[in-house]
Amino acid sequence: MLAIPGWQRPHVICYASPSTNAAFKGPIPSYPESAPQSGAGRGRYEYRDAEFWTCGFFPGTVYTLLERAAKFPAHVSAPKWYREHLYSDLLTCGRHWSIALNDMSSRTDTHDMGFIVQPALQKDWEMTGNLRSLDSVTKAAYALASRYDPAIGAIRSWDRAINHRYRIDDMTENFLVIIDSMCNLDLLFYIGHLVHDESLASIATTHANTVRRTILREDCSTFHLVNLDPRRPGEVISRMTNQGYNDASTWSRGQAWAIMGFAQTYLWTKDSTFLKTAIGCANLFLSRLDAASHHHPFVPAWDFDAHQEDPAEPLRDTSAGVIAANGMLLIHQALQSLSVSSISELSYRPVAGGSDFLDAALLIVQETLDMSLDRDFASLLPPLPLPSSSPGEKLHAQISPSSFDAILRNATANNNEHAHKRYWDHGLVYADYFLLEFGNKLCRMGLC
Repeated sequence: MLAIPGWQRPHVICYASPSTNAAFKGPIPSYPESAPQSGAGRGRYEYRDAEFWTCGFFPGTVYTLLERAAKFPAHVSAPKWYREHLYSDLLTCGRHWSIALNDMSSRTDTHDMGFIVQPALQKDWEMTGNLRSLDSVTKAAYALASRYDPAIGAIRSWDRAINHRYRIDDMTENFLVIIDSMCNLDLLFYIGHLVHDESLASIATTHANTVRRTILREDCSTFHLVNLDPRRPGEVISRMTNQGYNDASTWSRGQAWAIMGFAQTYLWTKDSTFLKTAIGCANLFLSRLDAASHHHPFVPAWDFDAHQEDPAEPLRDTSAGVIAANGMLLIHQALQSLSVSSISELSYRPVAGGSDFLDAALLIVQETLDMSLDRDFASLLPPLPLPSSSPGEKLHAQISPSSFDAILRNATANNNEHAHKRYWDHGLVYADYFLLEFGNKLCRMGLC
């Protein structure tokens, strides 16, 4: 059995406590995205409108803790006096933060429907049988499928791409697909399997093959963005980046999305092509980490080819590391289910000095915790006694706050020089979500 170092932390439980968001009675209008490490708002969450693509990750973090509290309580740090309230408080909080997610489940203006509904609403359905959540996840899958173009064989990721370098906004002449799209396909497979609609799985499989053909390079490194020609299906107009260093570089989070997305696609389809692709993407990622000469080399640079002003202290992206680690766990899971002969047909070789993908994933997460875990922990304090005039009112825990709202530091959302908004060295809500999800994956696999 493997230990889960550093994850028994009450920080998110404190932040998610119902008493911290009691002022909101209806849908929450904005959601945590990033927590800067410097400047006027240092340490405090910066919020984005509920429509922003990251809205599902904070509620998803709450539900990840809910799953851990229900199924793996030994791996949740909560004081004994609070444990009897933990599950109900997390469920109340998760559903409160998810109201707006239900309201957005029919959106057809974004490809990020998996990111929006799966972290929270899918878990709510699976853990509680909430039919409203299932209905929202189902609607989201069909909304995502509506962006599929059968002539091109892909789901349109973005309607437009605009920065200080280019403006692509004519959808009749451009069809934009990004590598991140691989991690929204799981939604189509999930609902397709649940409602027995093979068309959803077919769309997801075709899209994955198009991404493999148009976004991956021969060495399994990735472009961020491909612009396909809707007038000449199968033709590529251009390959570029929107968040990476430059068009020819390998943006580390994009590479991580590829690892996880192709591994997920294999687990649904059992098509060995996708497992080979996931392994190739993971090997490329690990080879770039192995080649690093700075401290904590397994905490990836934000872009593997970016110029670093100080090579000894490169700009990192902890979100890329924990996303890649989640994908490597899925590869490990896939390989464990195969026979020796099937593995040999993959031309699979051990990675990272002879270790397997489980060891590599654990190393990435351990170095991430060593370097980037914020150690100013929040804590729960016993509730104050209620006045005698308030009989029957529920006691709420008191919170001793942290000076930093996120769990991990050193993420980089977008450092492309042409971006309208550049931000780096901050906490990031999906870095925290995928860190906690990694721990839950280990527990589901019987490894915690």
